[in-house]
Amino acid sequence: MTETSVGSAPLDDLPPFASLTTDEDREKKAERSSPGTYNVVVNQDSFQHLPEYNDDPEIKREFLSPLRRGSVATSLGSSLSREAAAEGASASGDPNIIVLPRFEDVTRRGTFSSNQARSPISPILKHPAIKSEDLEEAIITEEPETMAESSRLGREAHYLRQFRQVVWRQLVPAEPDQRDGMVRSSANILEAAASVFPPLHHAIMAVAALSLAVQEGRERVDALQHYHQVLPALQSTLRSSDDLSSDGAFLTHFLLLVYEIASAEPEHANLWPQHLSTLLRISLLRREVFGGEPFPYVVWWICNIDLDALFSGAGSGEYVASMLSNDLIPPPSFHLYPLGLDGSSVVYADEVDMLPTVLQLDYEVTILAMRLALLAHEFRHDTTFNDMDAVQTEQTIRIRQSRIFEVQEALRQLWVTQSVMMVNQQIDELPTRPKQIYEHAATLYRACIIYSHTSMWPGQRLETSPDYDTEIAVASNQVLQMTRKALAEDRSDCRYLVFPAFIAGFVATDGAQRMSALDLLRGMEKKSIGRNTSVTRKALAAVYEAQNERFMNTGQSLDVDWMEVMNEKNLMVVNFGL
Repeated sequence: MTETSVGSAPLDDLPPFASLTTDEDREKKAERSSPGTYNVVVNQDSFQHLPEYNDDPEIKREFLSPLRRGSVATSLGSSLSREAAAEGASASGDPNIIVLPRFEDVTRRGTFSSNQARSPISPILKHPAIKSEDLEEAIITEEPETMAESSRLGREAHYLRQFRQVVWRQLVPAEPDQRDGMVRSSANILEAAASVFPPLHHAIMAVAALSLAVQEGRERVDALQHYHQVLPALQSTLRSSDDLSSDGAFLTHFLLLVYEIASAEPEHANLWPQHLSTLLRISLLRREVFGGEPFPYVVWWICNIDLDALFSGAGSGEYVASMLSNDLIPPPSFHLYPLGLDGSSVVYADEVDMLPTVLQLDYEVTILAMRLALLAHEFRHDTTFNDMDAVQTEQTIRIRQSRIFEVQEALRQLWVTQSVMMVNQQIDELPTRPKQIYEHAATLYRACIIYSHTSMWPGQRLETSPDYDTEIAVASNQVLQMTRKALAEDRSDCRYLVFPAFIAGFVATDGAQRMSALDLLRGMEKKSIGRNTSVTRKALAAVYEAQNERFMNTGQSLDVDWMEVMNEKNLMVVNFGL
């Protein structure tokens, strides 16, 4: 459309501008037309021929003919002439309104040789900047640094949501209101520390990216990139023992431990034992520096992670053994976030009647579980046992059974106290925290009963009296029932159920119960942070295969050792739930 200026102009006898095919005719047309403003209409179809907005591989490989550099107006005009000849005159009917059918980016004139197309971002969302090269020439360019920064921030925001809503719920399930930004979540402690301690920020991103990669079944590129930035950042940040005792260093190594366990694979370098040893050093150092532990619940979490590694046979129990021997395991009143003004865990109004009792129960069951797991580690690493004669072997087994019986009796006594029986009767009415902590204690107790009869050393089940078969079967059925109930309530984030479900499935003799155990593990592996839960299910399936084969050959399968089966199949589990 033309806004006619004052004054006369030479007679214009040329056809409409859109029909002109040569630059000479266009110049004449321009000279004979009144000065004014011409509108070029660009719509989404104008961009469809550009490689980044088209999925056609032929267009992506198109070689654009090299043209002389010129102004934006010249570029648009030459592009228009080609398209006008093919597609006809202006769609509007007005010769001075041009709907551009194809936009040719002058910055791309030359060969387009990239093998990878950019993300199909709408032109409307791009932020162009005009760069003037001279008075008559300008080109439209993107601002890659700004876009890259925006993309990075978007990814990190996505990973932070994954960390809060998925990862942290699995690491610390017994926290209410663990929704994005809720103040009750202990994830806020890590996020606050990460804001002033860059290595912790990268550790958070690494664990979250790993979790997403596992869920989506893709490569762990982002996770590895963040992970490999943690250690150099730590080296540049930690310059003294005081730095090592800092909250940032402590929490960073905690997440590095989680990352290494979640991604651990056989025949690969696994650094989780080193991170656990470092955490032990830091824990002891922090007690010297601070006179106590500012984050006692983190120490409790680490103890539970090390306990799982002990049960799986992958760990030595260095952390829990040191904490037990030095009496440094936090008391039950310090296991939950947040802490009150007196330094102990806050108890909310609806929890007052039950939470202290449940915390004490969970603490005592876990301590006994640690003693049992350390005992199993001792028995399994006794190199003299296989060289003993029959008399020595029988005597050693009696001593072992006596030591195991002591732990078993302590566990059984916990479950017949009046307070625990009262809680058990009200389990469905309990608030979130007492309910999940009780569930942890109840399933761990039954898992310990099964483990103590079957898995303390290879072939132990052959030495276990048939009098305990009922206790084993009842414990197995109860664990599977509790796990089934949790999954029915959409609580697959309760990762503490994975090991009990595995050990319950191991001793199950009924085919339906066996299949149920596999299905429960399959249900929980979908939201696992790493690979351990998936490997746990595969290990149980391999154990069933070995048991069936053994039964076919000998008429019994009690001497099948699940740890030996896992080693034979090259299946490594460090923490059943991660």
